[in-house]
Amino acid sequence: MSNKLIGIVAAMEQEASAICPVSEKSKLGKFELLSGILPGGNRFLCVISGIGAEQTSEAATLLAQKNPDLILSAGVSGGLAHGPAAGDLLAASTIHSELANHNPWHKSERDVDLSTSLLPAYGKIPSGPMVTVPKPVLTPKEKTSLHDRTGALAADMESIAVAEAATKAGIPFACIRAISDASTRAIPSESLDGVDSSGKTKLKPILKAIANRPSLIFELIPMGMDYSKALKSLGRIFV
Repeated sequence: MSNKLIGIVAAMEQEASAICPVSEKSKLGKFELLSGILPGGNRFLCVISGIGAEQTSEAATLLAQKNPDLILSAGVSGGLAHGPAAGDLLAASTIHSELANHNPWHKSERDVDLSTSLLPAYGKIPSGPMVTVPKPVLTPKEKTSLHDRTGALAADMESIAVAEAATKAGIPFACIRAISDASTRAIPSESLDGVDSSGKTKLKPILKAIANRPSLIFELIPMGMDYSKALKSLGRIFV
């Protein structure tokens, strides 16, 4: 199905670059916007929302005003259940919410039909419940607890806001996430300083953290390798 417009919401610059082929850059309100043509001939608009549900809601609402045929929340996520490994792609069947004033999302037949038609990876990857959280889930214990409570396989900080914007606009929605850290992987808190609220990477705070705690490098290297696997997998969504 060609000549369709797919709207994509990605929280971080690196995610958007991994998902989208060569693209033009512009602005959608205050947000960076990538646009171009997908391998099958469909067009895309990809807005980089930044981290967290509040600004993601704003970005997704602006994107919905462009009347895409499908809105996709895509990016990396933290694994919560035993099984999904770094680099695995997952499609959301439901999205639970750990955020106040955000209701769960459940896929409909219309969501599935459009997603299957427009996203080559959609019918080839596992589908299951996910959850949107207000802050990163850093330790294996926290991940296991969240999985036990919600049944979710993976967690992110934006998807429920995208789902709500799409639903409000009457636009079919899909969520595909790549696991960047398995349920057994602990994430050092210092790594959170490597991305700002707009989704851009920052090297200086990470170098400062390593200088203050040299052993941190031995935690960051395997975490970085897993993150690279996730970014590579995001490039398979449209091929």
